[in-house]
Amino acid sequence: MEAYSRASARRRAGSLCTVILWTAFVFCFLQLSGVDAAAKKCNQHEELCSRAYNDVSYISTHASFAVTSQENPTKPGTQFKGIKDQLDYGVRGLHFNIMQGTTASEVVLCYPDCTVNNGGTLLDSLKIVKTWMDANTNDVVTIFLEGVDTDASPAAVVKAFGDAGIDKYALKGKPESWPTLEKMIDAGTTLVVFAEDSNIAAANSQGYFIPYQGIVFKLDGPFNYGDEWTCGPWERSTHSIMLIPHFIIQTASYNGVTYNNLPYPFNLGTTNGYQYESHAVTCRSGQSIWVNFMEVDFYDQGDVLTPTLKLNSLPYKDDNFKYFYPEFFDADPNLPSSLASRFIPEPWHITMAFGLLLIVNML
Repeated sequence: MEAYSRASARRRAGSLCTVILWTAFVFCFLQLSGVDAAAKKCNQHEELCSRAYNDVSYISTHASFAVTSQENPTKPGTQFKGIKDQLDYGVRGLHFNIMQGTTASEVVLCYPDCTVNNGGTLLDSLKIVKTWMDANTNDVVTIFLEGVDTDASPAAVVKAFGDAGIDKYALKGKPESWPTLEKMIDAGTTLVVFAEDSNIAAANSQGYFIPYQGIVFKLDGPFNYGDEWTCGPWERSTHSIMLIPHFIIQTASYNGVTYNNLPYPFNLGTTNGYQYESHAVTCRSGQSIWVNFMEVDFYDQGDVLTPTLKLNSLPYKDDNFKYFYPEFFDADPNLPSSLASRFIPEPWHITMAFGLLLIVNML
């Protein structure tokens, strides 16, 4: 009986040790591999939480609503996929070209005009964005209301935001300094709205239509095929947001009418590839503020995500110590970083842990 009690005690002790070792193993694995299940992510990245809104680079889509088919296009368009797909991919800036609809109370989105690509009402697009934001509360989204001297009714534009219910997310007031993404998320103010037309901006009594003037520094563009990407106007800007049009237009006819600003859906692997990165880096080196929004056509063609991750000093698809440092940063790859200094468990570590568990169970 005494021998049985001792054996039973050993089994209980072994089981307890097994639990302790498993707990320690899982804890160490998560800690050493840098995994923190409770860590907050801002715009999909923990590292961006502490950065001010204007210290982050974002992908934005030109005429985000102007969708056309890639396989069988029946009309010119600037994107092959809709607004929800854009947001799911990582786009965080949406450009809406606002115009008056069939009545003064209706606001529609068209590019370059409503006879070419009519993207429907502003209200419908705002509802799509609002639904996405409801499900993604840790992401900050920016809307650009484009069109200087637009014929859209300022009151109707304001009403569309209220009717969509998206105004509850809007950051209100012209900020003297931009909050961090984490503060915006904690406050529930995860939508920034810029209005290019001063009358539209002034119409919002709640102050969440932020005027371009003095804040958004929009560089030269768009460009024709074969043009050199430039970063003018060259000046030491006092603006806090830099917007870079990075897309190509062409002169072409549609329905018997000639336009000089139709989208150019060719060579997209180059335009949205190394040229995207080169354009961003060149403009950053020549201007006094950060590259915030790179505005593109056909965002899903080429690779605009990797250069944007590089601009934000975030790991990208070839994620190791060597690739963590983009070549255009003046950084020493031999210096330790939070990514490189993390211990990544090797297979033999896991084998050793299981071996210890087996030994305990044999006690």
